[in-house]
Amino acid sequence: MPLALPNSFTCASRTALLESAAPIDFRPLAQHGVPDTVTHQLRAVSRFLVTVSRVRSSVCADRSIDFTETLVKIPVRLGGQERLFPVVTYVDHEYSLIRGFLLGFHKLFAAGAHDSAQPVVTLPGLDLDLRDDGPKVGDESDLPPEHHLPLLLWTDYSVADARSHGWRTLDIEQYERTRLALLHCARHEQTVAGENATVRALYETADQFVIPGTHSLDV
Repeated sequence: MPLALPNSFTCASRTALLESAAPIDFRPLAQHGVPDTVTHQLRAVSRFLVTVSRVRSSVCADRSIDFTETLVKIPVRLGGQERLFPVVTYVDHEYSLIRGFLLGFHKLFAAGAHDSAQPVVTLPGLDLDLRDDGPKVGDESDLPPEHHLPLLLWTDYSVADARSHGWRTLDIEQYERTRLALLHCARHEQTVAGENATVRALYETADQFVIPGTHSLDV
């Protein structure tokens, strides 16, 4: 099955804003070679996002895949702008892993880590249960500011004709959100990177969009 951009995506995602009383060192989760300008910002993180997504996406003109992935996203500052750095993504489909690597995501294969029906993820050092106790009153204005930050991606590879090196961000087209719901979290205490963190906000989104590729950042 070929892999060719642009790809369309339909996602159902649950995102938690987490805070930790003791800052967490996320450097061990980052891919090798990420520049010090960002890795030094990963050494003591007290506030971050985790998203569990169930996704259907095309991989070429006439083929699609279904997969589940969990992204750990850290707010950082680069080039004078706040950005959201996905330090690691756990995914259960090899095509998503390969495509993510080429785009600049640090994806790790994690078959069997995600519950088949619930936003529950179990891996060494990661114990997430993002089930809810019902809806919470709120709207777009109640989303954490980190939700709106642009993604920051790092690429560093040269394989045959495929080459990329440097900071990049996603190109996203035809974006449409079809659902937004704020939720009461059923279990507030979570484990991320082997450390305890507390859910401060929980929300669910459904959206669809097209990714034609990425573009480089001059930072």
